[in-house]
Amino acid sequence: MRQLALWVGVILVATAIDLGVRIGMAFDLQRVVRVEAVLFLATSLVLFALYRRQPRATGWRRKLQAVLVASFALAGVRSAIWAAGQPVYWANLAVLALAAVATVVLLVRRRARRRATAPDPDS
Repeated sequence: MRQLALWVGVILVATAIDLGVRIGMAFDLQRVVRVEAVLFLATSLVLFALYRRQPRATGWRRKLQAVLVASFALAGVRSAIWAAGQPVYWANLAVLALAAVATVVLLVRRRARRRATAPDPDS
């Protein structure tokens, strides 16, 4: 339960900061995306640190944690690309490509791990 409270707390703090920045900067989009880039990447790092700590969640909860870490990292990358002056279309396309490549890499690694641990039918 403590682990869940930490995760929820980190996400709520990030949400509150993001909303505070948006309102405090009068929705000046260029400044907001700069802050979001730093905020989302920092949140991703904090969540990754929690992800690596014990006790570890199992099953779907562990996968949900990994998706949350990746989602905040991708949001930070998207905001950074957008803040660098690229059109939002390119930022979205880059994040989509990164997510697709990461998914393929994870699936290939999982398949390789299963093959390595599977019993050899010929022996």
